[in-house]
Amino acid sequence: MYRLKQLTILIGDLLSLYIGLYLAIFLRYLDIPSQTNINNLLGPFSGLFFIAIIIAFISGIYDLGKAKNTFALYQKIFFAAIIWTVLGVLYFYITPKTNINPKTILALTTLCGFGLLSLWRFLYNRFVATTILKTKIVFVGFSSEAQKITETITRSPQIGYEIVGIVGSPNCSTDIPCIQNLSDLKMNPDLIVLDFNYQKNNTITKELYQKIFQQIGIIDLADFYEIIYRRLPPFTFSENWFLTKFQEQSKKIYDRFRLLTDFIAAIFMAIFFIITFPLIAIAIKLNSRGPILFQQFRIGRNGQIFSIYKYRTMRALNSDGSAEINGPQYATEKDNRITLIGKFLRATRLDEIPQFINIFKNEMGLIGPRPERPEFVDQLTKLMPFYALRHLVKPGLTGWAQLQSGYYGTLDENLGKLEYDLYYIKNRGPILDIAIILKTISVVLGMIGR
Repeated sequence: MYRLKQLTILIGDLLSLYIGLYLAIFLRYLDIPSQTNINNLLGPFSGLFFIAIIIAFISGIYDLGKAKNTFALYQKIFFAAIIWTVLGVLYFYITPKTNINPKTILALTTLCGFGLLSLWRFLYNRFVATTILKTKIVFVGFSSEAQKITETITRSPQIGYEIVGIVGSPNCSTDIPCIQNLSDLKMNPDLIVLDFNYQKNNTITKELYQKIFQQIGIIDLADFYEIIYRRLPPFTFSENWFLTKFQEQSKKIYDRFRLLTDFIAAIFMAIFFIITFPLIAIAIKLNSRGPILFQQFRIGRNGQIFSIYKYRTMRALNSDGSAEINGPQYATEKDNRITLIGKFLRATRLDEIPQFINIFKNEMGLIGPRPERPEFVDQLTKLMPFYALRHLVKPGLTGWAQLQSGYYGTLDENLGKLEYDLYYIKNRGPILDIAIILKTISVVLGMIGR
């Protein structure tokens, strides 16, 4: 359902842009657009609209959990429109055609197309998500995890869920009816979310079986948690759960395909490294004493130790060029060990570019859980027995967990990181990888890396 809602938004965005182009041609000539004008502009603008969708993804306006009717959403649309216009000007400047004079039409398309897109987003969040695509939910059981989900749904109506009842709990809010049996519901839900405490309840099971014949979806709380938060629920972590949910055998073909894409990405990274190394090296040397490149042991796939390569971003306080004098420690948000040029390299993720060497050596991939230091892995594995599952795949230059938060220095923060990492391992595939690449581009362009 999440993907369906994203697809609905995307189709609406494209229609808004195409209608905006039609209006732009009309306003330019103050007449009904002729078929010739439409044909001349349809091709190049279709390519530009595809780029507009990519810019929108990078801007984060397809993240249903964050795409509310707020100033932040329309600010992102505004900046996306500016970037798209600049790229459009460059496109028509590089590929001039004598039968097309699109300067005025490009400007009008920006105003009309993105104006309609903003209106569509408002209408979607205000009406479509909460009416047409609204999914009515009933919770069977109401654990603390279920309560957390209901609070998230209440705060974010644009994700398109409405809770119409809770079965078997006396602790409902006044807005959500509590009932004892599914048969007491006044309306049929679209989806029933089954709490793990009720999955072996024979009475509930018989009632749920009857709902199958009414075309009602049934999902367990853990899977629904994953849909809402895009991470794995820690309350399910057990050997039995991972045995049934982690289908690593089915990922082998994709992992082999990734070897090719990783190699191609590493080639481009190497070229970029060669071009930019002199400038970055001089900046690092002028800013602080110490080596330009920095090596550090990390844990890779199957627990293998390897040396990771990075541009040095911290002051060299130790003889080995590291910034640690009292043993291993996590970097923090306002770490005074980070140099001025180091802050820039981290914000733009340029400090990670030398890791093309690790990708060539097949120690890392472009995407995967970020590799952790052996000292921290030993500590975290003792505290979190399933932490070793992160090492089922190669670590990556960028990763799903890395895009959710910058620093992980406490046990709770590392547990959250583990939830995101395991979500990626379980669901990795081309769609999720493309989403990670686009989000990473957004981080780099926004200079919000850590």
